[in-house]
Amino acid sequence: MKIERYPPFNVLQTLLVVARCGNFTAASQQLFLSQSAVSRHIQQIEEYFGCALFVRHTRMVVQTAECQRLVPIVEELLATARRSMHITNSGGQTITLRVTPTLAARWLLPRLTDFYAEVPGTQLNIDTAWFLPTNFGEGTLDAAILFGTGNWEGLEATCLMRERLTPVCSPQIASGTPPLVEPEDLKHHTLLHSSFGRRGWILWLQQEGNLAAHTYREQVFDTLDLAFSAAARGLGVALGDLNLVGENLTSGSLVTPFRRVVETGAGYYLVHPPRNEYREKLKPLLRWLQASVAA
Repeated sequence: MKIERYPPFNVLQTLLVVARCGNFTAASQQLFLSQSAVSRHIQQIEEYFGCALFVRHTRMVVQTAECQRLVPIVEELLATARRSMHITNSGGQTITLRVTPTLAARWLLPRLTDFYAEVPGTQLNIDTAWFLPTNFGEGTLDAAILFGTGNWEGLEATCLMRERLTPVCSPQIASGTPPLVEPEDLKHHTLLHSSFGRRGWILWLQQEGNLAAHTYREQVFDTLDLAFSAAARGLGVALGDLNLVGENLTSGSLVTPFRRVVETGAGYYLVHPPRNEYREKLKPLLRWLQASVAA
């Protein structure tokens, strides 16, 4: 009986890196291989499949149609192999979840002890590299909690919680001089937000008539977490998503001076590739997330 010999995993990995980089030089640097070794790997896999996978140019390579069809298959194969080997070695399973630093610090980490009690035998790795592309292809991520409206091409998205915005500040700011009695009083205070958060302030102020047209003092931070911390220290008024400032409101370090809460239509979604392998692995995490949101 003839034994089928498949390309080694390191050769398949080279295929993915070359496809992503678009040239052998960058791929060799990422793989810590010589350019000739990278070239041999590509030649080996082209011989195995019996077709050209790249069109060579002077400074770049371009994927052929056959390569474009092959890459997602190889990505899934390597991802499955990595997860299977980890389960074998650890006796359990690991879920790597990407979240923003603010969501991790203010919502997920305070509930992490409960997760391990409710989902024993699972290690949850929290990845906060929100500035990197959300790439599931190489097995480094199992899922992500992304902020948006639920539309990410090629990904399955389940809504966890909707954004609900209202101004928050320290009790001293709320009752200080001048106090925050009416929304118009915001004109005398500094508005705090992240570099991505001015949209929320505009939406909230538009609900209060012509307040959005006023020019406000502003302080911008890298993350919402810093904006909320600054608000608790009396540096101004932040626009708080009620999902993220619950602990501050309970402790009294932040208060909500106004009644208006704006639902923007956006929210936080658990996203992953639309394949049964991901759905099955993420079922316990999804159930726990939904129960935690509802609690």
